[in-house]
Amino acid sequence: MPLPEDDRIDAISQRMDAISEALARLHRRQQELEARLERIEHALGAAPPQPVLRPEPAASAASSPPPPAAAPPPPAPALSAAPPARPLETRMGLTWINRAGVITLILGVAFFFKYAVDNQWIGEAGRVVLGIVSGLVLLGIADASWRRRQQVFAQGICGAGIAVLYISFYAAFGFYGLLPFALAFALMAVNTAAAGALALRYNSLAIAVLGLIGGYITPVVLSTGQDRPWALFGYVLLLDLGALALARTRGWTRIAAPAFLGTLLLYWAWAFEYHLTDKTAAVVFALIFYALFLVFKNRLLFAAAQLNVVVALLAASVPDPLPFLPLAAAVSAVALVLADRLRWAGAPIVAFAAFWLPYLANHVAFREHSAAGLLFLLLTLIFLLFFSWVPWTVLAPNAAVCRRDLALTVLNAGFYFAASYDVLARGYGAWLGLFAVALGALHFVAGLQMRPHEPRAARLYMGVALAFLIVAVPVEFTGYRITIVWALQAAALAWIGARTGEKRTISPSLLVFVLVLARLFTADASLYSGVQSYTAFWNARLLTFAIAAAALWVTAWWTRAGPAALAPYLAGHFVMLWALGAEVIGLVNRSVAPQDLQNARSTAISILMALYAVLLVGLGVAGRSALNRILGLGLIGVVVLKLYLYDVWLISRGMYRVAAFAGLGILLIVTSYLYSRYRGSIDAWWRDESNSGTGR
Repeated sequence: MPLPEDDRIDAISQRMDAISEALARLHRRQQELEARLERIEHALGAAPPQPVLRPEPAASAASSPPPPAAAPPPPAPALSAAPPARPLETRMGLTWINRAGVITLILGVAFFFKYAVDNQWIGEAGRVVLGIVSGLVLLGIADASWRRRQQVFAQGICGAGIAVLYISFYAAFGFYGLLPFALAFALMAVNTAAAGALALRYNSLAIAVLGLIGGYITPVVLSTGQDRPWALFGYVLLLDLGALALARTRGWTRIAAPAFLGTLLLYWAWAFEYHLTDKTAAVVFALIFYALFLVFKNRLLFAAAQLNVVVALLAASVPDPLPFLPLAAAVSAVALVLADRLRWAGAPIVAFAAFWLPYLANHVAFREHSAAGLLFLLLTLIFLLFFSWVPWTVLAPNAAVCRRDLALTVLNAGFYFAASYDVLARGYGAWLGLFAVALGALHFVAGLQMRPHEPRAARLYMGVALAFLIVAVPVEFTGYRITIVWALQAAALAWIGARTGEKRTISPSLLVFVLVLARLFTADASLYSGVQSYTAFWNARLLTFAIAAAALWVTAWWTRAGPAALAPYLAGHFVMLWALGAEVIGLVNRSVAPQDLQNARSTAISILMALYAVLLVGLGVAGRSALNRILGLGLIGVVVLKLYLYDVWLISRGMYRVAAFAGLGILLIVTSYLYSRYRGSIDAWWRDESNSGTGR
């Protein structure tokens, strides 16, 4: 229901009053800003400001009677726009020149002390007192400037005062010996605390950083040469806590970088100077500093702190590096928890690199450690820690696996196996093959568990499992047995894909067959170098080639169709023909006089290829396989070309030439007879395959 007329007028009047009050506040703020700008320009000696047209005070609108209810509200008075960005000239005069003047003044005070020492102007105590008074005067000027709203100028003068006090306290202890160590240290610590308080008062990050720098320099310039790590690092911890408090109170996250750098330099300066004499202090404070700088939640700082703490723990564990591993596992676990809580995708890979880089740099010390079994167990702990990250991420709600997580899976498996192999090879070499198989089985089971949730990660785990099974073969076996087991593994992968309907397994199967072919035509092909060192057609070389060819053929059978089936099928025939050729050449080498070797080898190879071609054609006719028939005809074509382009010119002795041509002629006639005898059936097969759109 509409409001009564009086209520509507009252509502409009209330809104107008609220608008008028807001305008009045904006107007007062504008006047304050203009007055402040005029004072700054006056202090800089700039030209007087030009008169500006100011709007009528908004307060008058508040005191005037409200407009009639029916009339529209009057337009708001034109307010000046937000103050523009400070021009370059003002920035130079107000900030840059101020900072340059402060630095110049600090250097001037330092040179004054040096010059006063050289010329004996005033006594030592007088110089120190003059420096302290100068610093306090500068702090007073800074405070007065701040009260006059000259904030930037006040910040610079305050920084100069703090620096002059640092120099004075140091001179009293280091140059003149007027103060004992404890008092000088206390005065510089108080100066650092005062710098923090003034930074909060003046809201100046620059003052805070200057105070921190002075605080970190204090132990260096006041060093007495005594090794007191607990006192040193306790003092550094107080500075770091102060930096953390400033960062949390004012949001000065950039203060973390100078704090971390100062802590790092003091820690390692002590480590190199005193060779980590107090290992307990080194470990305790390395962990404390690591935890402290994690609180800043800065990713770059986290990476530096992670690497630093691992290196510090490793350095503190020398000469026995074994205690390093459980501590390193603990800080790595902290990094993974942090990554999970803050959703830092790169934290796991950073933690992984921070552990393995120092480890690899000192792998000789680990490899030569006497407790190989315990070392292996600790490495296994590290491996399982990173191994569990991807499954944990997959099973966590609203989590996604990124590429860096997948890369971590592969790197973790590889580094762990390499490091463990290095440790176990000395006393547990017989178990290395089983160790690789166990790692493969672990990744295979993990892949099966993740398959319903994250297929991409599951496929990667399956691939890693396959890689370990492949690696286990040369670790456990030797010689031609490696090729045989690899061929059987590749065929088994194809069979698994055929049974499960997972066609992606054919790619890993073919990759394994690439390894099989590489070994066949390098190591296995040259298995017998001597003429009388093996039995023809009954030896390990022919067995290896035959098993590889059979594995390729059954892989093609299980794959059924397409290029993925054609490639292993053709490769199987190539492998088998190569193996038979090697046997024939070996037989010729043992049976023929040296002067007839070239003629006999060429003739034997031509006849072998022709026989193989006829066999293919025969299999194609018997099994209605167009592919075999075409392969046979193609191979016959190769033999004919070889006979007429090579053999006829290079086979010099008559009997070998006759044997080559006669044998090939007979085989060609046999092939022709097969096509003549089964021509009708072959034509019908082609018509049937064309109509059905399939072929073999």
